[in-house]
Amino acid sequence: MVIAEVSLVPMGTKTPSASKYVAKALKVLRKEKGLKYQLTAMGTLLEGDLNEVLEVAKKMHQCLFDEDVKRVVSTIRIDDRRDKMLTIDYKVESVMKKLK
Repeated sequence: MVIAEVSLVPMGTKTPSASKYVAKALKVLRKEKGLKYQLTAMGTLLEGDLNEVLEVAKKMHQCLFDEDVKRVVSTIRIDDRRDKMLTIDYKVESVMKKLK
C-alpha cells in the first residue's frame, strides 16, 4: 500500500481559479472503488495499491483535457513503505502523538 499526493495544474485557462478542474478530477476519483482519498488545500492524497494509484492519477490528469485545457502539469509524490502498513491516518496520528 502506498500514499501518494497528486496535484494537477491546468494551464492556459481563462481564469486563475482551479476549483472547477479539481472538482472534475475528484469526480473521476470518486468512481474508483477501494481507493481512499483525502482532498487538501494543495492537492489530493491517495491511499492504495501502487498500480491503482498510478492508474487513477493518470485518469485524473487526462480528464482535464476534456475541459478545453491545452496543457496540464501534474505532480505526484509517492510514499511507499514496505516494512509496515502505511495509511494516511497512521501518518497523521504518529505526528499528533509526538506533539503531546
